[in-house]
Amino acid sequence: MKTLRIALAVALAAATLLALRPGPAGAVPVFARKYGLNCTNCHSGFPRLNDWGQRFRANGYRLPGRENEEKTVLESPPPFALRTSAGYTHERFYGGAKGMDASGFRVHGLDLLSAGVIAPHVSYLMVYPPQLSDSSRGVPGQEGTIEMASVVFSDLGSPWLNVRAGRFEPAYAAFSVKRHLTITPYEVYDYGFPGGSRFSETREGLELTGSGHGFAYAAGLVNGSATNRPYDGQADVYARAARVFGAGEGQTTGQRIGVTGYLGRTRPLEGIDALQTFSRFGVDASLNLKQVNLAAQWLYAQDEKALWDPVLADDVCWSGFFVELSCQPLVECVAFARYDQVDGPGGIVQEDVTRLTGGGRYYFADNLALHLEYSRRTLDTAARTDPIEDLATARLDFGF
Repeated sequence: MKTLRIALAVALAAATLLALRPGPAGAVPVFARKYGLNCTNCHSGFPRLNDWGQRFRANGYRLPGRENEEKTVLESPPPFALRTSAGYTHERFYGGAKGMDASGFRVHGLDLLSAGVIAPHVSYLMVYPPQLSDSSRGVPGQEGTIEMASVVFSDLGSPWLNVRAGRFEPAYAAFSVKRHLTITPYEVYDYGFPGGSRFSETREGLELTGSGHGFAYAAGLVNGSATNRPYDGQADVYARAARVFGAGEGQTTGQRIGVTGYLGRTRPLEGIDALQTFSRFGVDASLNLKQVNLAAQWLYAQDEKALWDPVLADDVCWSGFFVELSCQPLVECVAFARYDQVDGPGGIVQEDVTRLTGGGRYYFADNLALHLEYSRRTLDTAARTDPIEDLATARLDFGF
């Protein structure tokens, strides 16, 4: 029966793909309504930004070269948008995770977004996933939260000085978790000691950025992990530098390499009640050849032993990486494949992780995509049988 359902879902997706040919490009939520532009001006297959979209974001959501013509949110169409996805998902578990299989048609969350220019050199971005009660099988619940709410002060006397304050996606993550092509996460961004913050999370704090002549930097001060106490203050600092060779920003043209450093202090989830130190160091690259992009990230971590287990003899070290290849031969479609690996600390509950992901997106319109993806995640443990998770999904991703 499960096999039949999967076959029917794939057949339905194929029939839809053949029946719906892409028409005129649809408008991008918020910014398309303001500027009358198409989604492809900022995205090479939404939600991923292209070079022009990266410049637009770095410029405080203002058109580069036309800053003096900008209209505020009070002078523009209502600056609100929605994004969600719906379709069929099949999850199967082997080994130690048996009994958690799930499949069916689902609505995969809802995001409310608002963004725009408040005043010259001042803009904002807010993303709010509203609370959804888990009232039915096809609509999984989600917790209402402020995922992002930041104000950007741009070009403060120079393009080398921009300030972002509030809750945002920090620049230490070289590849955006909120705007990547795949549904499955970057494993190395999601890994860490119990109760600790992850690179995949948005954070509250202050960030300085600047760019020019192919070089870009970012430096920030953000809140520590959730285990910290209110009087611990902003306990974590980070810095990132990147260099682009050739034209572009390294998103879809040019070749970008970067380095990241992160230093934090946090209280262990259990055990010792004192701030402990942890650090991260990373190297990344985004390489482009015509319609092909190769993205790679490597992270090395060192944590004080009490963050994992106070009885350990030494501090804990672990590392991980991912390599993602994407190709967009036509405006209407993009294919992707990614390999993730995390070499966890030996002798601790969390062990090595590998994930293999592949799929593609077909765009009926700029803001409507058919998303197909398969992913296998394996957890290498001391158990006789390693837990394995298989995920396959076919869904429509759209914003308006």
